[in-house]
Amino acid sequence: MQTFYHGSPFLFESFSLDSLSEGSGIKFGAGIYLTESYDTAVRYSAPRKMETVHHYVYTLEVPDKTELNCLPYPSPVQAGIVAKVEQMLQESVPDAAKLQGKLFRKYLAKRLTGTPKERLATEKQIDTKTTLEGELKASGLLLESGVLFIEWPQGSWSSYPDGLKNIAVLDPALIKIVKIEEVERVKKGSAYIAASRRKVIPGV
Repeated sequence: MQTFYHGSPFLFESFSLDSLSEGSGIKFGAGIYLTESYDTAVRYSAPRKMETVHHYVYTLEVPDKTELNCLPYPSPVQAGIVAKVEQMLQESVPDAAKLQGKLFRKYLAKRLTGTPKERLATEKQIDTKTTLEGELKASGLLLESGVLFIEWPQGSWSSYPDGLKNIAVLDPALIKIVKIEEVERVKKGSAYIAASRRKVIPGV
């Protein structure tokens, strides 16, 4: 199992996709966004433009990454993933969509909501805004093909794949909550850190 973190102003016992929204909520695909960086989780314990009293950091476990269960957002898509998806779609995926996991995901989101294949032949055509419906359908198809996560780098894109990473977990049932801490969040420079931590129990 891999250890990741999630920051939230809310206390809960399990994760759900019910609160997904358009815009930044699906920027990296329809899934639960986790990070390898504890400090990043602290920062996201208070989403922008939201007044909150409590800051929670969830320590989580998810299944180990393999070559075929993880779609790399900034890198070319693994041939094995492409083959499985093409078999399920019963059509070939254009080369432009295989250049990056991002493009592959967006291609599926558009194709599964009715965009004709001939309008998705180039990177420019594919790399446009998607809908929540499309992203949910893309995540569903990826899950059926064995993909559990979408992965992207923490910080600079040039740090991929050697630096800390973020992931979108496509199925919330894959996430095991190991620990929940309420943190006192303080600003240090341009970042936020946890000045104190207190373990809490969901529902208490």
